[in-house]
Amino acid sequence: MKEKKDIIVIGGGIIGVSVAYYLAKEGRSVTLLEKDEVGMGSSYGNAGWIANGFSLPMAAPGVPLQGLKWLLDATSPFYIKPRLNFDFISWLWRFLGACNEKQFRKSYSILLSLGQGSFDLFDELFAQEDVDFGYQHKGRLTLFTSEESFDKSMPDVAFVREFGVDVSLLDADGAREIEPNISASVKHAIYSSVYAHANPSHFVNEMARLAKEQGVEMMTGTSVTGFEIAGNQISSVQTTAGKFSANQVVLAAGVWSEIVARELSLKLPIQPAKGYSLTYKCPPEFLPKIPISLAERKVAVTPMGDLLRLTSTFELVGFDLDINQRRLAAIRNSASAYLSGMDRLEQESAWAGYRPATPDDLPIIGRSGKYDNLVLATGHGTLGITYGLITGKLVSQIITGEEPAIDLTPLQAERF
Repeated sequence: MKEKKDIIVIGGGIIGVSVAYYLAKEGRSVTLLEKDEVGMGSSYGNAGWIANGFSLPMAAPGVPLQGLKWLLDATSPFYIKPRLNFDFISWLWRFLGACNEKQFRKSYSILLSLGQGSFDLFDELFAQEDVDFGYQHKGRLTLFTSEESFDKSMPDVAFVREFGVDVSLLDADGAREIEPNISASVKHAIYSSVYAHANPSHFVNEMARLAKEQGVEMMTGTSVTGFEIAGNQISSVQTTAGKFSANQVVLAAGVWSEIVARELSLKLPIQPAKGYSLTYKCPPEFLPKIPISLAERKVAVTPMGDLLRLTSTFELVGFDLDINQRRLAAIRNSASAYLSGMDRLEQESAWAGYRPATPDDLPIIGRSGKYDNLVLATGHGTLGITYGLITGKLVSQIITGEEPAIDLTPLQAERF
């Protein structure tokens, strides 16, 4: 016998719990299905940056040539494992097609709108709820040890300023006024004010707690195994805990959305982009005050309470969570070139996880063109924490019939 549900949300990362929270706030009955525990995927070990403004789409002019150079370096931040797989080759072809000026500008404008929407919702969340996940809105420093790399960043600075984004160019002394712990090797810095940071694991858990308080049913350890279809409707969701019918289904399973979608004969161009992080205990005197980007090394440095997290790499290697020790070593060794006291860190943990990457670096948000009662909310790449709240809000607007706050046409799955 099928158990009847109103709305089923598939996925318990930041996107899924945010969708569940906003739908429940609208008075809807929501059941969330998660195959593991809430927040244990890419929402767990990432950099925790809420990034806007000076966060550019990866699909950009010049990236294919730079990517070829990185492929020759086993410790580079970007790596593609060559393999004969049709879906992967198709994804790469679409990615190359998106690396042009017109698409780059279009994507950046959309991401700016999503980012501003999320920042507004963070303000609203703190005004309405009692939450604590280490959120701080202090901006971000990008540090340069090379004059050449700093000069090469100037076109990006000019580009974001064209869109009204506030960034400041600093010499080494100016950077030390913000972050005194910068090493003598740093020559220049860029300060981006439109950045915040949080502990991502705490963020997901807090949103899950709020969702539960709103009445959301959380079914962890529950995998989706298939679907039953009636015409252009999903009539039931089959799971390891039984079969459920639902009025609406939201697919928000991150990188696993592509696999779940196959059961619906849908092809979502999402590839697992593996990233690594190292989290350390950090003496207070050496803990940075704000997030820092190590420009030449492509490493993100984030203070989280008494912890320091280093995050990097974008590996397109398929579903392979083997830890590449050379890459971890490259991340580990990078911080000491920019910050003092990094030799005194005590390693807390190493982590690797998948980010759901689309070819144009834009998420997939919107109602499915094939099934009337399916909404897609996935493909957020490295910025799931940034766009979690706004995605949750947009999905709730779609399902409740409210006009979405942002035009979702460019984010439909059918754009591919």
